[in-house]
Amino acid sequence: MTGLLVVLLGIAVSGAAPAHAVDDPTRPDARVTHGPSCRPGGIVVEVVAGNAHYSVVLATVRTPSGEDEAVLEPFASVVLRTGDVAPGETIDPRLVFTARDGSGPAFVDELADYTLTRPTVEDCEAAMSPPPPPPAPPTARVEAAEPAPPPSAGSGTGTPRTPGTTTAPAPTTGRAGAPTSPEPTTGGRAPRTSDAAGAVVPAGSVGGGAQVQAGGTVVLRGAGFIPGERVDVLLHGGETVLASTAADPAGEVRVDVRIPETAAAGPATLDLVGADSAVGTSVALQVAAAAEEAATARGVLSLASLTIAAVALVATAAGLVSVAGRQHAGRRAVGSVSAG
Repeated sequence: MTGLLVVLLGIAVSGAAPAHAVDDPTRPDARVTHGPSCRPGGIVVEVVAGNAHYSVVLATVRTPSGEDEAVLEPFASVVLRTGDVAPGETIDPRLVFTARDGSGPAFVDELADYTLTRPTVEDCEAAMSPPPPPPAPPTARVEAAEPAPPPSAGSGTGTPRTPGTTTAPAPTTGRAGAPTSPEPTTGGRAPRTSDAAGAVVPAGSVGGGAQVQAGGTVVLRGAGFIPGERVDVLLHGGETVLASTAADPAGEVRVDVRIPETAAAGPATLDLVGADSAVGTSVALQVAAAAEEAATARGVLSLASLTIAAVALVATAAGLVSVAGRQHAGRRAVGSVSAG
C-alpha cells in the first residue's frame, strides 16, 4: 500500500513539472500583434519579460540566425519585427530565449499558430477596390401597338392635313335646311383597343394598366435579366406559366403573352421572373371581358331593341286601324242623316 502511494506521488510530481515550467515566473511571455498584410512589413511580436534577464531572437526559416533581437530586463517589454514579406510569401517565425545569468535553460517558442502568408497583389487589389454596385432591378413594360397607317396621298379627294390633326367633315343639311354640327374631334389618336378576336394590345393605359381582352394577346418587353436565362411570365397569384423566353445578350426580352379566357375582368398583374437570377418585375393590366361575351351582350341588346321596335310597330298599326274604323263609322252615320 505504501509503495503504491509513493508511485502515485511520483506520477503527480512528474505530471506537474511541465505546468510548473509553463508558469515559471522567470520566463518571458510573447504575443504576435501584426501579421503580413497588403501593407509593407512583416510579423510584429511583443515580448514581456519575467523576473529574470533573458536575451531573445526573432528567427525565421528564411533567416535562421535571426531577423531581430533584444535584451530583456526583468519585467520589461520589447517589440521585435521581421523584415518585409513579399506578396504571396509564407513566413514561419519563432522566438529563441537564452537566460543571461544562467538562472534558466534556453528554450524556443515556435509560435505555431503564426505561420502566415502575405496576400498576392491581385488579392490586395481585389480587396482594396470598391465593391461593384448592385445590379439594377429588372424592368418591364407593355409594348405599344403600332398606329394605323395614314391614307396614301393619291387616295380620296380630301384636302391635305398636317400631322397630329384630324380634319372635321363638312356640315350637312337637315330636313329643315339648318346645318347640323359634326361630331367633335380630337387632335390625337385614341388608344387602340382589341379587335373582335381580342388579339391586339392597346397602346394606351386604362386605370393604371394597358387594356386587353381576356383571351387576347399582350406584348411585353423587359430588361435587366441575366443574358441567356429563361424568363417566365405568370399571372400574379397563379402558378401557371403563360409564356417563356430567353434573355438576349443585353439581358432584354420580348415575349407575346396570351391572357387566359378565364381571367376575371378588371385590374391584373403579369409577373416576369428570371429562372437563374430569381429576380422579377411586374406589369399592370386592365382585363376586359372576352370578345365572345361582349358579342353576346351586343346580340342580346340588339334582340331587345328589335323586340321593342316590333311591339311599337304593332301598337301603331292597331292605333291606325282603330282610327280608320271610327272615321268610317262616322261617315256612315252622316250619310244616313242626309238621306233622312
